[in-house]
Amino acid sequence: MRRRVIAIMAGAAALLAAAGAQAVGPDWTWLDDDPEYRQARRWIEEKNFPPAIEKLEVLLKRSPHSPVLLNWLAFSHRKLKNYPLSKQYYDAALMRDPTFLPALEYQGEWFIETGDMASAKANLAKLASLCGRCHEWQDLDEAIRKAEGR
Repeated sequence: MRRRVIAIMAGAAALLAAAGAQAVGPDWTWLDDDPEYRQARRWIEEKNFPPAIEKLEVLLKRSPHSPVLLNWLAFSHRKLKNYPLSKQYYDAALMRDPTFLPALEYQGEWFIETGDMASAKANLAKLASLCGRCHEWQDLDEAIRKAEGR
């Protein structure tokens, strides 16, 4: 029985490692099994945002309440400097899940880019209360420090 438990745990660890290798970014999700989502993430990683946005919008029609999809739409629009639409998507993602760490981090970066350092620091504080010094907190902290010239 003990060997079987160890074998199951080893298999689970291998599956998690393989899933992590396929995922692009920190927020593994059930969507990672969807080839269309994986393609959109590849385009985002390649900074090819327009087709990623088109693909994400199609996926959002199937899962309209997904904070993951809303966050990636916000991120992509932010990278294209479409700040008003980006804000709408970040707000929608955080309305669906106010504790969604990637959206809090990226929205904090949105605040920095739009000149609202106080709100960026508020997001940093939210992240600290939710996850301590997790990688989302570290990334936003680094972005704030860079923006402040520290």
